[in-house]
Amino acid sequence: MFKIAAKMPRLDTKPNHLDDGYQTALVICAILNLVMLFVEVSAGLWIGSAALLADAADFLEDAAVLGLALLAIRWSVRARAAAGLLQGFAMAGVGIGAIVQIVHRFLDGGAPSPAMMGGVATLALAVNGYCAYRLIHYRGGDASMRAIWLSTRNDAMLNVLTVVAAVFIATTGSGWPDIIAGAIIATVNLFAAGEVLLAANEEMRKTASH
Repeated sequence: MFKIAAKMPRLDTKPNHLDDGYQTALVICAILNLVMLFVEVSAGLWIGSAALLADAADFLEDAAVLGLALLAIRWSVRARAAAGLLQGFAMAGVGIGAIVQIVHRFLDGGAPSPAMMGGVATLALAVNGYCAYRLIHYRGGDASMRAIWLSTRNDAMLNVLTVVAAVFIATTGSGWPDIIAGAIIATVNLFAAGEVLLAANEEMRKTASH
């Protein structure tokens, strides 16, 4: 007589944000973002690139968001939603900071070194691409996890834009591609911030009703 073993549901399944792989990814990506922050600030100030300085602000925001995510990883659902709100405001702050850099770049005139700009943007693309790869499995989590995924994904796409802008600067000698790239970076950050803020606010509303 054969016995058919029924498959019982696992009772030890962890929430996404408590997954060990997620926590490891947060640590690695936070360190990489801090390194790239200093690289892009140094390069951006040296050659006067609005796009690189705006992207450096992205790395600063990402490092802060990742650090906050690590601190909030075992908090309650409501507390994590509040962390999501803070992360959304940080993303909005990056967009506003990029606009300030664009104004300065517009007033200063000239064009940054396309070789340095393109090289640093390519390095930033490699870092953000790697972080996106590490975090892609956790993009469907709560507002905090979504903020991290959106920020990393957007940064990788915008790094491609910065590389393209550097090519146009090299071929035209104009500083406008740098200004335009900086403006797009600011716009994308502001829209992503709005999405995260709406999701976090909805989570706060749901937890308040229980």
